[in-house]
Amino acid sequence: MMLAFGMLLENKLVERQSLLRLVAEKFQDVVPVDDRMEELEFLPLGEDSWSYRYGPLWISVRRDLDGHFPGAYEAALLMSAAGKEFVLAPLSGCDGSVVHEVSGLPVVVFPYVERAAAAPDASPTPAQLEVLVRQLRETHRFSSPAELAADLPVEDFRFPFEADLEKALHIALDEATDGLGPYGSRLTALVGRRREHLAALRREAAQVAARCADLWDGEPPAMTHGDPSPANVLFDTGVDILDWGGTMWAPPERDWAAVARAFGVLPDGREEFLRFYELRWQLAEIAEYVARFAAPHTGDADDHAMWGRLMRYLPAG
Repeated sequence: MMLAFGMLLENKLVERQSLLRLVAEKFQDVVPVDDRMEELEFLPLGEDSWSYRYGPLWISVRRDLDGHFPGAYEAALLMSAAGKEFVLAPLSGCDGSVVHEVSGLPVVVFPYVERAAAAPDASPTPAQLEVLVRQLRETHRFSSPAELAADLPVEDFRFPFEADLEKALHIALDEATDGLGPYGSRLTALVGRRREHLAALRREAAQVAARCADLWDGEPPAMTHGDPSPANVLFDTGVDILDWGGTMWAPPERDWAAVARAFGVLPDGREEFLRFYELRWQLAEIAEYVARFAAPHTGDADDHAMWGRLMRYLPAG
């Protein structure tokens, strides 16, 4: 749930009435009939979701289908129930379900937290970062795949976006992109200039992935959050972690690489694994945004914001 670079435009394919019906059917114990309102409030927060507030509820319509695993939200609920108070978990509906579907998209409902909708006031203090690291260590020790009643993915050191990236780069380099939208020709020019840089990143990523797979063979996995960043950590009188949708069994370096990237703090970690997760992050971001502009687009506010994100990883110069 991030303010600066959120989904700025509402997904009109998702009817608000459908979301209101979901609340009425599944969350009548949270929002009784007498307390229901007629309107949802769209909030341009979250790079991977369209977010709405409805009274005490935060409704997240997920768009990250490739990386969406319902078991991740179920695991967060289990951790919260087990006393991990720093886990801001979703709510389960009256039927016990945690992930719902509206217009073919997953929907997850959370308690509304006012400070999650506001920009952070200041950078976290060293003491707060120590708390965050301690909480992530607790997460890493939580249960095991055999004991946890939630279906979580397990790290395999593959790149699930590789086919999409290859296809998008082919379109950008070898096909006419002018008719795709206002960023089409700019994408062709950018990818052409950065072609060797991209090829080098992909070669290194493949080599590091193979090395990590060998090193991790037989090692007990840790439950990892995947993106403990300023968008997903609330620093206040306490430290709370939200957006557990990327939870998976993996080496703990998955979280340590994210903490280093987001806060400049590296708790510990093996060099090969830290490098793997940094490369995968960069290439996943590049794949997402290159694929967007290698397809028809309108040049709307979301396109403008995502072009800016792409430029973080493939600067023109």
